[in-house]
Amino acid sequence: MGKIRDFFYLLTIAVLISLSMIFIGAAFREEYPLWKNQKILEDLRSDVKAEETGDEVPGIDWEKLKKINPDIVGWIKVPGTRIDYPVLQGSRWNEYLHKDYKGEYCYAGSIFLQPETSFEDKHLILYGHNMRTRSMFGSLHEFESEDFYKKNNKIYLYQPEKVMKYTVYSVYDCLDKSITYLTDFTGDKKDNRWLDWLSMTIEKNAYYPIKKKPKKDGQILTLSTCSGKKKGDDYRLVVNAVIK
Repeated sequence: MGKIRDFFYLLTIAVLISLSMIFIGAAFREEYPLWKNQKILEDLRSDVKAEETGDEVPGIDWEKLKKINPDIVGWIKVPGTRIDYPVLQGSRWNEYLHKDYKGEYCYAGSIFLQPETSFEDKHLILYGHNMRTRSMFGSLHEFESEDFYKKNNKIYLYQPEKVMKYTVYSVYDCLDKSITYLTDFTGDKKDNRWLDWLSMTIEKNAYYPIKKKPKKDGQILTLSTCSGKKKGDDYRLVVNAVIK
């Protein structure tokens, strides 16, 4: 009986060790690419960005960025979060959903805007993955906290010749096919659709009251990412901000 008991004891230990190795291996395969991507982006920041001084345009080496990838069209920074990334724009819809800033496959993807979108549009949308490491647009979920919002409600979108400054005015969850993603306001001569859309974004604000309200002629920037498991795959967390 003692030998049988010892055999099953050793067998149990062997099974547990095997399962542990499988779990560790799976975790490594999942987490290592995310860590590697974050490290590459950190190296990029140190390589192309000089030390920042306040809200002024940072010393970004745009020429070097364009040599890396001509699809790099801007840079976004959200103080208080990990969002400090190049902005990509491809020629195909969702092209950079799973591509890094070099155009190579990366599950975490890049921060991007869709083709045929201009930084001068009335409504500009940037997309990014909700990574559980809080990288990419994962840290947009910090805006679900009113305390965080009170301390960090500015967004900076850098271009070679200027910086576009925004103030957050609405935070909410919506379906991925929501009117929130409307960008075409052509033919709206009296701005009725635009004003209705602005009112909708204000009314949808859900997490806490925000006094800041956009004016009729102010450009709106929308940052969009997945809401997470609690809401479901079809829901997106949206942060609306108005240009200063």
